[in-house]
Amino acid sequence: MTSPKGLMVFGSSLLSLSLALFLAMILSSIVAQPVAAQSVIYACVNNTTGAVQIVGSTTTCATGSHKIQWNQTGPAGPAGPKGATGAIGPKGATGDAGPMGPKGAEGPAGATGPKGATGPAGPTGPQGPQGIPGKGTVPANLTALSGKLSTNGGVAYTGSTTFQYDTNLCMIGDIVLSANGYGAGALPADGRILPISQYTALFSLLQANFGGDGETTFGLPDLRAFAPQGLQYSICTAGIYPSMN
Repeated sequence: MTSPKGLMVFGSSLLSLSLALFLAMILSSIVAQPVAAQSVIYACVNNTTGAVQIVGSTTTCATGSHKIQWNQTGPAGPAGPKGATGAIGPKGATGDAGPMGPKGAEGPAGATGPKGATGPAGPTGPQGPQGIPGKGTVPANLTALSGKLSTNGGVAYTGSTTFQYDTNLCMIGDIVLSANGYGAGALPADGRILPISQYTALFSLLQANFGGDGETTFGLPDLRAFAPQGLQYSICTAGIYPSMN
């Protein structure tokens, strides 16, 4: 059976152990203490008073006291509830541009655009080489005829407008082949342009078939290239108006 003194010592030891644990909890929260860095804490407990003295792991307790130890860190408690999400921080600075990526595939060709305006005509190029002579021959009768045609522009030897044609003998629009050149009553058939207002009768027959605009002017036929040598084609411009059949 345990004596009252033994019970007192046992109770004192429990009290000392409780105080030591409480003190250890306080000391473990003080980071500046060198002992806080230890994973196991050692202490000497007075058997009579229950006083606790933290000692090193190799320290031997004095007579009348005993040595105790405990872990500095207890088991991890359950995780607490998640705290509220903090406010979004300011946007960081834009980073440097990355390197250029590889060239992409070529896209499809676009639609053909509208045709542009025609540019100005370029300068005339040099004359090409003469072609190969033809193998055909001009018939003798045409060669003879060409030798008889006028070489002075179809003008009569007497001059193109030297004489006056008798309008009593002239049918307006008739062609006269003569060695005489007429400048009144008849005119050279040389393609000249005449005013309609002065030759209304002749215009009513020729119209603008040989030139002119048909509004204020009209042209005479040009027969100079077909006149025999020394002769001239003239056309009656005044005289007898032809009757309809």
